[in-house]
Parts: sequence; structure tokens; C-alpha cells
Amino acid sequence: MSLKKVEQVKADKGFKLPDIIVYVAVLALVAVLFVVIFVTRDDSPLKGIRIYVRNEIVYDYDFKEGQRTLNGAYVQIISEDDTAVVLRINTGDGDYNKVHINKKGSVRVTEANCGKNDCVYTPELKNSGGMIYCSPHRMKIIPFDFDIDDGTIII
Repeated sequence: MSLKKVEQVKADKGFKLPDIIVYVAVLALVAVLFVVIFVTRDDSPLKGIRIYVRNEIVYDYDFKEGQRTLNGAYVQIISEDDTAVVLRINTGDGDYNKVHINKKGSVRVTEANCGKNDCVYTPELKNSGGMIYCSPHRMKIIPFDFDIDDGTIII
């Protein structure tokens, strides 16, 4: 770089109008995303959960009524008492996920025999604002009133 060019760069202002416009736009985008993610999130308590394997409903549990519906081909009840139900969801070829349902209104995956165990490390579902998903086994746990934008989750 020539000496003349160095002097010209030193003489320039640090921020020009287009730079400031870009920074303001990025800050506005961050603020909007913050509001969308944290303010509009559905934090209502779970009414019930649905467990899907390969887009087929294999288990329903209604926390208010204490009722459940199951598909015996995929679901095995390991234990049940007044406070919890523990299920083994057989997803095929010896693959499984162990699901712990607390009857007071929460659900979590405690064990899986897939490689990464992402579903095991997913936080416990306590409200209608999330879901648990195991991609290798194509199993998902969704609250009854979970709002999906286009109505489908493709696995």
C-alpha cells in the first residue's frame, strides 16, 4: 500500500453512514428475535403429551384426566405408580428410548441406545413450548397443544 493511501485511510472517519445503518439494522433484528423467542413463547403447563414413532402416534397421556392410550406394538410399560409412568418405546431393530412421565405434568427421556443421545440430554418438558426429538430413532414427544407453524414435522 502506498504512503498516500495510508494517509487517506487515516483521514477517513471510523464509521460512515452505511456502516451505522447496518449496525442499527442488526441491533433491531436482535431485539425483534429476542421478543419473538422469549416473550411470545407458550409457557402454559402441559395438558398432555403424544409420543410418535415414524409419524405414527404410539402413546398419549392426558395429565388432567390421568388417562392414557397406547399402541402395544411400540410401547412397553416398565413401571407405574402414583407419581410416574416409565415406558420403553421400541422403535425397531432393537432400538429403544426409555421415557419417564411424571404424573404432575412433566416428561423426559432417561435412556436411549442411539449414538448421540440428544434426546436424553434434552431438558425435561414442563410446558407446552417445546418438544423432545430423537432423530436416529425417529421418535418425538409433543405436547397436546404444541403449535407447529405448518401443522407437520417431517421426520
